[in-house]
Amino acid sequence: MVRIRQKRLALGATFGPDFKAESSTYLRDTPPGRWFGKCWYIHDLLKYEFDIEFDIPITYPTTAPEIAVPELDGKTAKMYRGGKICLTDHFKPLWARNVPKFGLAHLMALGLGPWLAVEIPDLIQKGVIQHKEKCN
Repeated sequence: MVRIRQKRLALGATFGPDFKAESSTYLRDTPPGRWFGKCWYIHDLLKYEFDIEFDIPITYPTTAPEIAVPELDGKTAKMYRGGKICLTDHFKPLWARNVPKFGLAHLMALGLGPWLAVEIPDLIQKGVIQHKEKCN
């Protein structure tokens, strides 16, 4: 719990003023440790925004959290039931080698970021997802 509080403070100290200026947050948490937020990917100068969620496991930081992108559930093969993205091949071994140095920022930068970079352009090319402005 101490480490989670430290992570929370680090995120708040680093990004707090920007969040307050925009009067929105990118990550919010609920008491049981379930976190919700937004992520985005820019492709051909169009911003695609997705909701993300993850639970902090009881064995954190030994075990990496699993990130879910619910609105992409079932749209790609590199995803588990419930919209959880596949991190087992590349990110989880990296996390295991770097325990306890890795944290939530590493999860986003080295887990979610590369997954989005591979999957989102493919889904756009196949026509599975479209930009909000193109839908209207």
